[in-house]
Amino acid sequence: MKVQVLAPVYVEQLPDQLVEGRFYICEEFALTAHKCCCGCGEDVYNKLSPAKWQLTKNPDGTVSLYPSVGNWKYACQSHYVIRNNRVIEAGPMGAKAIEAVKQQDLRARDAFIAQMNAHADELAQQPVGWWATLRALGLQLLHRVRSLWPW
Repeated sequence: MKVQVLAPVYVEQLPDQLVEGRFYICEEFALTAHKCCCGCGEDVYNKLSPAKWQLTKNPDGTVSLYPSVGNWKYACQSHYVIRNNRVIEAGPMGAKAIEAVKQQDLRARDAFIAQMNAHADELAQQPVGWWATLRALGLQLLHRVRSLWPW
């Protein structure tokens, strides 16, 4: 790997031009970005979520990204881990291994979506508070009165 260490830079928005050796972190939009660590010059973006990548911020100011970064869509097809700001080469992966990782990513995404939907269903089945019920009844009454009133 050409780049051995990435310096975390916290930003409100990702810059138009990424600088090699910097690891941009946009917490508001749950994104990270950096130049590919192999030196090919490609911009690498990672969407943070439990179903994709997870960022760990350590007390000493270093960061780690899990799981590994596999740049399968770029010509370099580089594969590395970012741990405590250090770039650790993870070695090349064959076409079968890349496809297996892609399928695993899809399963993780689907499991995450199912979990979120199950949680939403649980919330929908919970009784609403008395204030929300009173408000809904008041709005229904107001709608009926307006429909009867000849304006």
